[in-house]
Amino acid sequence: MKKVGIVLAVLFAASMSAQTHELVKHNGEKTGINYNKTEYNLVCFSTPNSSEENKISKYAVHSITNKVTGSTQIISSKIDVKDKNGFRDIVFLKESETAGLKKGEAISVFFGRTKGFSDYDLVTMKKRRLQEKAAQKGSPFLVITSESYDETKAVLYYY
Repeated sequence: MKKVGIVLAVLFAASMSAQTHELVKHNGEKTGINYNKTEYNLVCFSTPNSSEENKISKYAVHSITNKVTGSTQIISSKIDVKDKNGFRDIVFLKESETAGLKKGEAISVFFGRTKGFSDYDLVTMKKRRLQEKAAQKGSPFLVITSESYDETKAVLYYY
């Protein structure tokens, strides 16, 4: 009876540390993980043989496949920006939502104060100009690092 209990305990422990899901990134990289949950723009998971929770941007992940059932959940589709006309596809992220994405160069836009423009119009124009610059460089993601009265600075992120 004691041996049966030990065997069951070992089997239970082995199943708890096994990889239950496969994470596929947009860059083609595949990783065995234990999927926990999806929060706002983040996928939470743990690596096999670890209870530490890791997070990756949902924009870096293409899909998660359950190895037991074989079902695949598409997390995000790849954003392909080819030229300046694709600026509407650019996504603004927070710094905390960039895990798993590659950091690129810093860009900035400067607008002098124009008479008759509201603050909202000025912010909208700055964001659009940032999106156009990011599209020219082929970057699908932007993180605004600082905003002042006349200038807005951002960092580009790639897959």
